[in-house]
Amino acid sequence: MELENRIHYDANELIQRIEVSLDRLKPYQYDTKYREMFGSYLVDKLSQWDRNIRQRKNDPFTLVICGDFKRGKSSLLNALLEEDICPVNVTTETVTLNRIAFGAHSNEAVLSGGRRMMLSDEELCRDCLEDIMERVGEPIIRMELKRPIEILKQITIMDTPGLGDSERDFSSEVEQSLQQADAVIYVFSAAFPLSRTEQLYLKSSIIPQKYTSLFLVSNFSDMITDKKDYDRVCEMMKSRVMDLLPGQQVHMVSALDERCRQMEEERPNKKMQQILETNFSDFKTEVWKLIQDKCEIVLPDRMQRMLRMMAADIEENLVALEQGLEMDSKDAQQAIEKWRSEKDTQSQMIDSSIKRIATFVETMKGEAFDWMEGLVQRMKSDTDTLDRFSADDLVKYYSLFCVDVLQEALTRCLEWHTEKLMDELDEISQELTRSVSKNHDRTDYNFRFALNNRTWTKGDNVSFIASKFSSGVLGLAATGIGGMMRKNELQDRKPQVIEAIKQQYDALFVSVQKEITKAYKTLEDRAVQAMQEYYSDKLCALEQQVEQSAMVARQDNKKKEEIRQAIHSLQKLIDDLVIV
Repeated sequence: MELENRIHYDANELIQRIEVSLDRLKPYQYDTKYREMFGSYLVDKLSQWDRNIRQRKNDPFTLVICGDFKRGKSSLLNALLEEDICPVNVTTETVTLNRIAFGAHSNEAVLSGGRRMMLSDEELCRDCLEDIMERVGEPIIRMELKRPIEILKQITIMDTPGLGDSERDFSSEVEQSLQQADAVIYVFSAAFPLSRTEQLYLKSSIIPQKYTSLFLVSNFSDMITDKKDYDRVCEMMKSRVMDLLPGQQVHMVSALDERCRQMEEERPNKKMQQILETNFSDFKTEVWKLIQDKCEIVLPDRMQRMLRMMAADIEENLVALEQGLEMDSKDAQQAIEKWRSEKDTQSQMIDSSIKRIATFVETMKGEAFDWMEGLVQRMKSDTDTLDRFSADDLVKYYSLFCVDVLQEALTRCLEWHTEKLMDELDEISQELTRSVSKNHDRTDYNFRFALNNRTWTKGDNVSFIASKFSSGVLGLAATGIGGMMRKNELQDRKPQVIEAIKQQYDALFVSVQKEITKAYKTLEDRAVQAMQEYYSDKLCALEQQVEQSAMVARQDNKKKEEIRQAIHSLQKLIDDLVIV
């Protein structure tokens, strides 16, 4: 056996060494002289990091399941654990963040102020949870779900809400979960594999975290028709992943197929069931093997990752202190005045950038108008080919077809233009782009297209409210249609029905224009809000650094030398911590 293969690490010893090194930070946290030299801001940062790192030592292996909205994350979790923990037909994930751990079967809602509330399995559904939150008068922070499943003795699983799938913004909760993750399963749809926004999120929020392991899972693979299409999708997936994570495997699975197999129910795609069964088995084996292999060393790995994050966070403050050592009181005053001037300049730059983005979005909106008008005109022309369908089918389904096509087309416009908007932001500042993409609220756009149903039957006007789901399936709510489509009204009326459809297209495009205007205004507002928050945070951080530099600059030479030695000692300690 090779020597390197005979070497192993003692996890407990590694943890002890890290804790001993952390203990060396205590004087910097509790000795008042360091608070005077460094300022309260830096000392409080050190204390917060110390607490967070030590607290995480007691947490079990944490597996986070994340991804965009409607990607089947809860379904995948159920299939992995072979139990319907999270109801999928009511998308509980869109309402809460779910923490699944080992224990006697229970469901507990965590509220603010240390309050908790027990819930039944039936109350986990979306309607019930939303009703409970309304009655309680506040959102549920998270759900604590306990199940007596053997694998959960070793791990805790975080089932995160899909970003954008709720009126509530879960981005901060998801980001916090990712920071605590020892491994991540990122789920996307085989129907829309790794969209531009998903690639951007991976690049900005997940890859930089350097997790113990990352699994890329393409769910809904049962929608792939046959082996030929499967091979084609696999090649496309490999190409897309190559730019992000060279060599990263993509697991092509179907949570639905696997759960049907487990429950001995009819499988959704008989042609693909053997491939899907093998793929899921391989994926599950790899996940469980990772847990077994990493459980012993996960704590030192986790603590090391947090130490690296601490070092990067503290670095800027130490640099500001060092800059102050090279300044005198006059320099400090000039630095403060320069900061105030830069603050005014920044405000002007923000205003200029906002105008630039507004102009850019207006141009993109014009492109969307042109594209959608062309599509509507083509759809109108195609009505001449509708004669092959029955009048009954046209009345029942054509309006749904119209809304589905328009919904999908407008969504694609927005996805394309979102990427272009990121490119435009990148020209303003690459740092800004990373910040915006990381915190970009990808809330789904809801489109309302009004179609007049009066000319088709004796029904009232009908408005279809379309909501895009990842699989392309359309969610519809209709009023005034039930019971009003009498079959005898449709006999021998096909020509009139087709003509009525054709006549509605001009009015339909007016509805499309309204939705385009609303959607692109939302796109602009989100970009502007993200820019304002980014610059505000940047200005606050810069102000803090200027104040730190000025504080040091005002000291006499003897005090400066003392600060210099303290900075050197703290920097060396942090460097030693990172390489422990």
